[in-house]
Amino acid sequence: EGTKNVDVWLKPKNLVEENYMINNFDSYKAKVIKIDKEKDLALLEVAKLPNDVKPVSLGNFNDVSIGETVFAIGHPDDLIWSFSSGMVSQLRPNYKWRYKNSRHFADVIQTQTPINPGNSGGPLFNKNKKLVGVNTFTVEGENLNFAISVNNMLEFLKKPEKKIKKEKKEKFDWIKKKKKE
Repeated sequence: EGTKNVDVWLKPKNLVEENYMINNFDSYKAKVIKIDKEKDLALLEVAKLPNDVKPVSLGNFNDVSIGETVFAIGHPDDLIWSFSSGMVSQLRPNYKWRYKNSRHFADVIQTQTPINPGNSGGPLFNKNKKLVGVNTFTVEGENLNFAISVNNMLEFLKKPEKKIKKEKKEKFDWIKKKKKE
């Protein structure tokens, strides 16, 4: 929230350190299209992605089972492209939680898959390589990690875009200027 510039990097063939990637690899410019504060989701529009980038396959919250193995990809503590596995501990429809000064509400997957700061917004996949959730938050304790259900994500994507307030819209003028150049 409040970020002016969003840069997106694709995973390189060979693992490099985060700073090396940021300073030596081309990034793709993105802008925030819409947000859902209640579900803690944001949609980015990424410009000029290569044609060979494949979309992920989507699963269904209703098909996720307690005890199922799931996998997370993220960048915890700046350890980029980390892959971890764990088990679904519980499915929590209509779950409410608080984070700092905000309140949230969504269908969530409780998982033992290690999630840390840096995993937020990353994918949670099932064994069939289908996206079942978006890693979002943890609570104090051992292995209490949560992902927003893919169904809630799809509902969010289908909602019409709300106009971004003028002050926020101006934050993305740099993209328009770059396109003209």
